[in-house]
Amino acid sequence: MLKKILMLMVVTMISGAVFAAGEHSASGTVNAVKTAEGKLNISHGPIKSMNMEGMTMDFKVADPAMLDDVNAGSTIDFTLAKDDKGGLVITDLEVTGASTAKAADGHSHTH
Repeated sequence: MLKKILMLMVVTMISGAVFAAGEHSASGTVNAVKTAEGKLNISHGPIKSMNMEGMTMDFKVADPAMLDDVNAGSTIDFTLAKDDKGGLVITDLEVTGASTAKAADGHSHTH
C-alpha cells in the first residue's frame, strides 16, 4: 500500500511539474489585434514544451498595453503561462518583424 501511495505521489509531482513548468516560448504571426477583448489572434508554430502543434488561436494578454506594440501581420516571439483559471495568457512578447499592412489613411505604419 505504501508503495502505491509513493508511486502516486511521484507521478503527481512529475505531472504537476510538466503542467506547472511555468512559461512556454513560442513564435507566430499576428492575424488580428482584438483590443476590446484583450486578445491577439496568432498563427503559431509548434510549442514543444506544451506538446502543442502549430495552429491559429486567440490568446489573452496579461497587460492590455502589449496590444499597442503589434499590428496584424507582425511576427512575434511570445511567452505563455497559465492564468489562475488554467487558461493560457501571453506574459511577454517581442515584435520580430513589423507589419507592412496599410492603415485606413493609406500609409504604411510599422511599430
